[in-house]
Amino acid sequence: MGEKIIVFATSFLDELTTHPADEGRAADMLKEAAQRHGLELEFRCHRNPSEPLREEELEDAVAVIADLERYDAELLRRVGPAAGGSLRIISRYGTGYTSVDTRAAAASGITVCNTPGANAHPTAEWAVATLLDIAGRRIPHHERAKAGLRKSGPSRLDVTGKTLGIVGTGHIGKKIPALMAGFEMKILAHSRTVRDDWARRHHAQYVDLARLCREADFITLHASCGEELIGEAELALMKPTTVLVNCARGLLVDNRAAYRAVKEGRLWGYGIDEVWDYPDLPLEGLNIAASPHVGSDSDQGKIGMQLMSAQAVVDFLDGRRPEHVVN
Repeated sequence: MGEKIIVFATSFLDELTTHPADEGRAADMLKEAAQRHGLELEFRCHRNPSEPLREEELEDAVAVIADLERYDAELLRRVGPAAGGSLRIISRYGTGYTSVDTRAAAASGITVCNTPGANAHPTAEWAVATLLDIAGRRIPHHERAKAGLRKSGPSRLDVTGKTLGIVGTGHIGKKIPALMAGFEMKILAHSRTVRDDWARRHHAQYVDLARLCREADFITLHASCGEELIGEAELALMKPTTVLVNCARGLLVDNRAAYRAVKEGRLWGYGIDEVWDYPDLPLEGLNIAASPHVGSDSDQGKIGMQLMSAQAVVDFLDGRRPEHVVN
């Protein structure tokens, strides 16, 4: 067997719903690059990203388009050029790259890239949809209606004229005000990077996280950091009518604390775009909506990630520096 490009990204070969013109173009780009450089191309898109990655799975791999499987330091040291291995580039199929030890990759001679902004608009749309579902208690209402029961509990929240808090104003977060413009909301923002031009355009005010938690009626998280931002202390600052939405990363919120806050009536509701992996915390009857990380799962989101992740591999193999190197 010769050296190869391996695609682990689970949705890379998905049949798209509306069949846009670029459907399949990323796969063709990789096939052409593989032919130019005498490489094999393997699609292993059915691999479960949650399963530990084994060294033998990367045998003879020069380039990988990675899903969320973990590339830890020990593995990278063994498969990189510094130890005589073949792997030279990991192109993450998505924005986040915490699944890759980027320092160990650099030390091992492996370039790591990501796809910032490729799925920003679909993810922002999903966050807005989730926010509206939680504001309207869509899940509890659905549960009662499908059981043949009439409405029970409080009225839904008004959205128009309220205060929206955006945590993280990168590629995704900065799209939220435009999508919510019709609701005429006051915008508060908190982010490691202050974007003054964006704030002026949307009449947004940057504040510290504590103030945002106290004043915002709706809070949506879009931070790219790898640490918890919303815990017991932050939840305690929020109003009983506050809606919290996390369509970024599950680890940004103490999910057990958010669950307790909703159950005890200290938080209106919580939306999370992650599998609810807490069997001891049943969601039935609660205003909590979980989804299996589908924010980018649209034709536009998939096409964007496919093209950008493939382009990084093509550029690298052709001797050009990829645009979005993170290490």
